[in-house]
Amino acid sequence: MALWRIRTVVEDRPGQLAGVVDAMAAEGGNIVGLSIHADAAGVVDEFVVDVPGAHHTLLREVARRSVDDSATAVPAHPREVGDDVTRALLLTARLRAAPNRLPEALGELLRADEARWTNLTRPVAEFPEEPETTLVVPVGPLRAVRLRRTDQPFTWTESARADALVRSVLPPTGPAPIDGSLVTGHGVELSVAQVGAADADAVQRLHRRCTAETTRRRYFAGMPRLTPGMLAVFCDPERGLTLAARPSGGGEPVALAHLMYTLDPGVGEIALLVEDAWQGQGVGTALTRALAAVAADWGLAELRADTVAGNTAMQRIMRRMGAAIGPVRDGVVQARLPVAGTAPPRLPGRVAGLMSRPGAAGG
Repeated sequence: MALWRIRTVVEDRPGQLAGVVDAMAAEGGNIVGLSIHADAAGVVDEFVVDVPGAHHTLLREVARRSVDDSATAVPAHPREVGDDVTRALLLTARLRAAPNRLPEALGELLRADEARWTNLTRPVAEFPEEPETTLVVPVGPLRAVRLRRTDQPFTWTESARADALVRSVLPPTGPAPIDGSLVTGHGVELSVAQVGAADADAVQRLHRRCTAETTRRRYFAGMPRLTPGMLAVFCDPERGLTLAARPSGGGEPVALAHLMYTLDPGVGEIALLVEDAWQGQGVGTALTRALAAVAADWGLAELRADTVAGNTAMQRIMRRMGAAIGPVRDGVVQARLPVAGTAPPRLPGRVAGLMSRPGAAGG
């Protein structure tokens, strides 16, 4: 028997994971670990499998059930079989006593071949490998940790894990704010606050002021008025977060921004509604950036936005932020945005101070 860490990209629909598990069982593989990742390629399933004899036949059967007819396998070790949450908490405790050993901890967390300090202000090509085999994790405004792993590219989920470990040893400042003010790229000042039950009438009036085309782009159908059930979802923190944006001087809401939980691990869904008179002023972009910061603070790895094919404004916003825009399917376009590293910067502390001093590691 031999331990292997096997990764494959599966189609995100019911029964696909079961098919991969059945293929492994048919070849005598015993699954002792499973992790589901979000990544640019799609949903990545990572298994730690105890395989009798050679693993090549099992790997071919797994690849046959993948999206791109491929799967990767690297040897695993018995010490890797365990609870990932426990390991991350132990690494956090270790870093609080020795924050300068952050590269070592990140390397252990992500099983990197190499980890070292680097300078964000003077980036250099320290590793000649393909970009997906390296991961740069910012630590404060000047420094970062650069990780390298040759056999398995880093996923968006692993990037989120690394970002969370870094933030766990920086001074606590509470969660990312969801009430406050923001300024759009066009210089428009807005007041932003979480929607509650008391906002129901104002939210309904916003929908009535929007044209049928604007609500169609948001809901895939004209929606001059929300149903009580939909409004209850928007006001339910167990479902996610809904922000209302108003002019800085007060008044009626001019836009809504939604960040909703999904059943896909580490994935959130976002949607926007901007009143017609306020479109084209950077409101949607500013709200999307705010939601991305909240999503990173929640530990999400990815944001998705499903839009009608004609909603070029939303696609443009997501593309500007670095999202991958998928093809049109049944009149719908999906944008997928990695969010690790977009949380608001923390106050200087032991690690941030270490990284900001002249002559610090990586300088």
